[in-house]
Amino acid sequence: MRWNAFLALLGCAAFAAAGAACGRRGDAVAPPRPPKRFATPIFDGLWLGMSLGEAARAHTIRPALTAAGRNRRVWIYERTADYAVELTFPENNPAARLSRIDVHFGPSDAAPEDYIGRFARTLGEPDVRRRKADINAYGDRLHDQYDTIWSDATQYVFLTERVPKGGRGKRPVYYLTVKKKEITAKGPPTGYVPPPPPPGEDGRPAEEPVF
Repeated sequence: MRWNAFLALLGCAAFAAAGAACGRRGDAVAPPRPPKRFATPIFDGLWLGMSLGEAARAHTIRPALTAAGRNRRVWIYERTADYAVELTFPENNPAARLSRIDVHFGPSDAAPEDYIGRFARTLGEPDVRRRKADINAYGDRLHDQYDTIWSDATQYVFLTERVPKGGRGKRPVYYLTVKKKEITAKGPPTGYVPPPPPPGEDGRPAEEPVF
């Protein structure tokens, strides 16, 4: 009798163990989250990867004018008294894909949070919010620079604020740049160096935006 009870107990234990193993195998595994992607367009009907032809249909663009002539890989348009936009393409071809967007805003009375909120409505909460820049690329000894940074799986968006030091009565100036990630990184960059003005064949800078 005791032997039969022992066998029954052993059978129950084996059955429970098998059920537990089945349960472990049957547990649902959460699928990985899809890569983060910004909605398009990112700014003024523009997004990385659009063609030169698409950009030309959306805006009246012109090649950047340099000391050596026209640079047909960088195209420009302006909204008077508001901002100027530089669009960088790898070549002068209607099918060439937009690789970089640089927006130069005029002096502004808007608070930093107003500018950040303007883009957060499209891009979401920034990865880095108004951090003093490690590299004062837009500044000098009379100005400070602050960066707000967003990123998705393939690109960065930088909102840069150039601020006069010591309340000198001058208004801050803002810059927006959208660029591809050149390498896979675990987080946003620690600093940002803007591009030089579009060079001509002689290496001289292109025209500067006029506000």
